[in-house]
Formats: sequence, structure tokens, C-alpha cells
Amino acid sequence: MTNRINWRPIAGSIGFLILLIALWRFRMLVGYMMFAVVLSFVGRPIVLLAQRIQIRKKALPSSIGAAIALSIMISLSFALIQLFAPLFSEQAAAIQALDPDQARQLFGRVTQWLDEDLYRIDLSGNGLRNSEFLLNQIQSLVQIEGVGSLFGGLIARLGDGFIAIFSILFMAFFFLKDGALFRNIMDAITPDPMIERMQSIVDRTTHLLTRYFGGLVIQVTIITTLVSLGLNIIGVEHAFLIGLLAGVFNLVPYIGPMAGAFIGLTLITTTHAGDPSTLPALLGWGLLVFLLAQLVDNFFTQPVIFANRVHAHPLEIFLVISIAGSLAGVAGMILAIPIYTLFRIIAQELFSGFKAIDRLTKNLH
Repeated sequence: MTNRINWRPIAGSIGFLILLIALWRFRMLVGYMMFAVVLSFVGRPIVLLAQRIQIRKKALPSSIGAAIALSIMISLSFALIQLFAPLFSEQAAAIQALDPDQARQLFGRVTQWLDEDLYRIDLSGNGLRNSEFLLNQIQSLVQIEGVGSLFGGLIARLGDGFIAIFSILFMAFFFLKDGALFRNIMDAITPDPMIERMQSIVDRTTHLLTRYFGGLVIQVTIITTLVSLGLNIIGVEHAFLIGLLAGVFNLVPYIGPMAGAFIGLTLITTTHAGDPSTLPALLGWGLLVFLLAQLVDNFFTQPVIFANRVHAHPLEIFLVISIAGSLAGVAGMILAIPIYTLFRIIAQELFSGFKAIDRLTKNLH
């Protein structure tokens, strides 16, 4: 009797491969959807609270709750922009009031630093002086063609940003409106024998990532508070805004704290309205504030809060972030922990029993 070939597993494998290719091909749209899912996690409590409101003994529709949640998040975003508006306008005024002689002196010192202190680093790659190379780059940028390409690129970026924001908000509305929508999508693309495990993966991932994003909020709050208080004590203007910038930049592992400190010290320099002779001491104290805040973050926030919230060893987190940074840059460093958490949960659900997988996921609950 001839054995019949079971085509069902083969068809399932081919379908899964096609799904992976489609996800990679439309990875930007998938990224928008994941961002919308995160927003739905954040705004879901607002939707549930709105549904408790009754008008004529009828609860508000979930669509109204979703609209309220999105409106609150958008309003908070605009309020944050308005909060930084005075600081930006002050920086613009400082640039307009810059003395040309001082600017030339500053440019001369920068040129000397590039050519004499950084002479071992060849920026051009062909032996051209560093200052001459940068000057050529600036001149090419301010040419008509360069300005045209600059504005063309800016317009393209603005268009892409508008599409991204609209797509994310559009999808987030429906994820907020229907709390089970994401689960239904995952169920629809999961084979029937795997439904139970997929639901477990979704529930556990939602739980751990909610804890992780809560940890990010705590991290930003701690850094903002420490830097703001420290800068306020030493008499820095706009201490809270500089502290908030430091907290937000600190979300980028390793690189973010240095960028936040650099921008913060630059703002301290440009907004200093007192005696110029006191500026070096102010910058020194400001640098000490950033260093102390970073020590608290390195030895308390990251090892204690993040390691406990995603149930991973601090060394694991360090290695994962480093590898992700080398593969995908800053975006990879930001997304490293959420993706690694998802990977560990999937590995435990589908491949438990292997020694390496069991060791890697033994702390997951």
C-alpha cells in the first residue's frame, strides 16, 4: 500500500515562511503597528475609566473612550513641545545676538583644535587637513544644489513623519477601541494546535513589557528629578527642562547619557546670564550633577529595576544591548530589551526541554 504524503505540515511551513518574508518586506508598517499596540497598552486604562461613565444609564461606547485616550496623549505631546518653546526661542535669540568677532575667534579655536589636537584622525581619508575637509563639506552644503537637496530631504522627512504619525494614531485608535484586537490578529495567523501557546505568549509578553515600559517611566523620572534638583541647587536656568532632556536621552543605552550631558552643558553655556568668569565653575558642577545621576542610573535603576522587571541578569542586558547596537545602531539599542524578552518567552513556550533554552529562561515566570 502506497504511503500518502501529508501535505498539511509542508503547507504550514511554506505559509509560515511566506509570513516571515511579508513581515520583513513590510517591516516599517509592522513597526507602526507595534508602536500603536504600545500606545494602546498605555491608553487602555483611560478607555476602561471612560466606560465607567454612564449617560442615561448607558456606558460610553469604547470608541469615545479611545478618542479621549488619544486626545489626552496628543495634548500631552503638544504641551511638552510648548514647554520647550521658551528654551528654543532663547537659543535662537542667543545665536542672533552672537558677536561676529567672537564667532570668528571661536571658529579659529575649533580649527586649531581639529588640526593640531586631532591630527592623528584623518576625517577625509586622503590626507586633507580636518579643518579644510569640514570647510569643503560646509561649502558644498550651502551651494544651490546642496540647499535644494537639503530642503528636498527635509520635505521628504516631514512627509514620512506625517504618514508615520497618522498611521500609528489610526491603528492605535482601533487597538484602544477593541482591547482584544491584537490577540485576535495573533490567533488568526497561528495554526490551531498552537493557539493555546500563542495566547500564553501574548499574555506573558504583555505583562513583562508593561512592567518594562513602567520601568522606563521610572528611569526618566529618576534622572529628570536628580538632574533638575542638582542643576537648580547650583543656580542653572531652565534646570527642569535640561533635566527632562537628560531623562529622555537616557532611554538610549550608553550613548544617550553622554548626548544628554553634552546638550545639557551646551544649554548651560548658552543660557548663562551671570558673570562670565563663573561659567567654568558652573560647568564643572553641572558635569558633576550629570555624573552623579548616571551613577545612580547605572548602579540602581538599570540593575535593580530593569533586571527585576524583565527577569534577566544585568550581564544579559548589557550583552544584548551591545549586540543590538552593533547590528542596528541606536534603534537596535532601544528595542533590544523588548525584543529579547519576546524571544525568551517564545523560546520557553516552544522549545523548553533544551538545556540552553532552559538555562536562558529559568528566571521567567
